[in-house]
Amino acid sequence: MLKRIVSIASVSVIASYLYAKLIEKRSYKSFLYEIMIRATKMKQPFEKKVNAQKALEFVKAQTQGEYEGTNYHFDNAVYTKKIHNVTNYIVNDKEDRQQKVVIYIHGGAWFQDPLPYHFEYIDMLATAIDAKVIMPIYPKIPHATYKETFELLEVIYRRELEQKVSSERVVIMGDSAGGQIALSFAQYLKTVNMSQPSDIVMISPVLDGTFSHPEVYNYEKVDPMLGIEGSKYLISLWAGELSLTDWRVSPIYGAFNGLGKMTISIGTKETLYPDAVKLSQALNAQGIDHNFIPGYQLFHIHPIFPIPERKKFINKLKKIID
Repeated sequence: MLKRIVSIASVSVIASYLYAKLIEKRSYKSFLYEIMIRATKMKQPFEKKVNAQKALEFVKAQTQGEYEGTNYHFDNAVYTKKIHNVTNYIVNDKEDRQQKVVIYIHGGAWFQDPLPYHFEYIDMLATAIDAKVIMPIYPKIPHATYKETFELLEVIYRRELEQKVSSERVVIMGDSAGGQIALSFAQYLKTVNMSQPSDIVMISPVLDGTFSHPEVYNYEKVDPMLGIEGSKYLISLWAGELSLTDWRVSPIYGAFNGLGKMTISIGTKETLYPDAVKLSQALNAQGIDHNFIPGYQLFHIHPIFPIPERKKFINKLKKIID
């Protein structure tokens, strides 16, 4: 009996490995992480408004207070600094004006603090491109809206420029909600006549808070992590008094000319995939050079997870940013 169980298990592993590698053409580790994501029901808070409300209620006391910190052990030198009364993680700061600076805006659906994977990602990123990486633990809903984070990011951005760092050496990057904030903030910089960063890197960005693209519901069915109804509720809180078609929360409705060079990374198993394609097509139509990096058969914010595709993505970023 035991031999039979072992035999069946072995066949299942081999079959799933071959399916991931030959059919889906992705790493087996990414396949296993997708199984984990589905098994732990990471999508549940985003499937329905009531689920999002429960998830928000569960963490709001934690996100209101001082950030408790991370247990991740950095390879690079790291310190925290209060900027605009917000904790910022600063990684690999060589106090060199010629060093690249990445302002990294972590995801978390506007209400969650960073995942452990976020710290590992920014550590790897700092090493790969030898950059100083600043990751603010920005204010979350329901305690704040987009306004407080825009104010914080402007203070951080101005602070770097005042230290004689050229904006051409600054990159604004973010994933998921952070990808939305990254592009919206770059659009904001233009309205206040501030110089643009060299690059705006968006990993699985939320581009349209209305979720009105006709194809998003088809993609939601295969997305293991993100749903529409709950996400729409959460971004409506982030928007505050703004309409969901305002570029400050839905950057696809904003202007793209005169911004830093854009890079869009998106998985083909994402609810957000149609809007990412729509943005890329709009940029092409306007003759705006950009990078579009699809992750075939991959899930939301896949470059943040410890899978082989993360290293490949960072290597691509290194070529783009350098």
